[in-house]
Amino acid sequence: MAEHRFDPQSLAAGTYLVTGAAGFIGQALCQAIAVRGGHVVGVDLRPPAAPLPDGARFVACDLRERAAFEAVLRQTGPLAGAVHLAAKLGDWGSRTAFAAINVHATRAVLEALHDAACARIVHVSTIAAMGFDPGESARGDSLPVLCDDPYSDTKAEGEEVARGLIARGAPIAIVRPGDVYGLGSEPWVERPLRMIEKGQMLFVGGGDGHFAHTHVDNVVHALLLALDHPAAVGRCWLAADGPWCTYRAYFTRLAEAAGLPVPTRSVPRAVGMALGATLEAAASVAGFTPPITRMAVRYVTKMGSYDIAPTVAALGYTPKVTLDEGMRRIAQGLQWRREATGATP
Repeated sequence: MAEHRFDPQSLAAGTYLVTGAAGFIGQALCQAIAVRGGHVVGVDLRPPAAPLPDGARFVACDLRERAAFEAVLRQTGPLAGAVHLAAKLGDWGSRTAFAAINVHATRAVLEALHDAACARIVHVSTIAAMGFDPGESARGDSLPVLCDDPYSDTKAEGEEVARGLIARGAPIAIVRPGDVYGLGSEPWVERPLRMIEKGQMLFVGGGDGHFAHTHVDNVVHALLLALDHPAAVGRCWLAADGPWCTYRAYFTRLAEAAGLPVPTRSVPRAVGMALGATLEAAASVAGFTPPITRMAVRYVTKMGSYDIAPTVAALGYTPKVTLDEGMRRIAQGLQWRREATGATP
């Protein structure tokens, strides 16, 4: 068999469906597929804030309603590929609410795509599916781990759904992105910048936890590989930038890119956990979302590391956007935003 060479500028002709199309990664992926000649059908509860690219079509659909999604598939016709990005994210909420999207809707979507004979299905998981202590050099083939966190656990269970369908012959590839950043990323850029600007940013444990930074363009590249490369099917692939950094290093770079004072305050991990527990208790009574949770503290103090070597070797994955370049793009984007709005840093 001839060696497969992925052409980053093209995809097989046809229609590609993306769930979670209104999200940060989803919008970037829809744009990338359209640029490469694919016809895009974006599916989400609500339309994206920015218009989808020319030639792309948006369909509103609640993926918790399997019949509604199956109707979308009938209207769409044969699919060259599909990427299931839709998920409930965050560190606060009931396990039932997370499972409704990350497990039950995932099962409905993946089964419906398989029944509709979709040529290639990519299920997007997360490094959080490996738990808070993945150890040194965690890889795509590291098994999911339950860790008593509703988001992480339900994403791990969603992976198991995908693996079960792979065992039945479904053409599914699983991709585990790292911590995805870039201008527009709510958890890793927009919200932290608001906190830094207000002087609310606190490091936990000195900010020494390991941050698996992953630029959104690198994730999109990995998803395109998973859609195209024959070796991708039937396996789970880790997609990150490669070398991790500490949370202190990342948020220091982010503040500098935005022209804001670098945060310096830190609390011990035990204090962070106690504060999270107090805020969670208050939130449960008053009905608000706590700004700090114990799950968030556990996540930002994790010390594992991640190995992308198998993804590089087998799929030719090349994370071209370095942290330096990613921060340069954020600084440039923020400057454009300020000029457009007349705002000051």
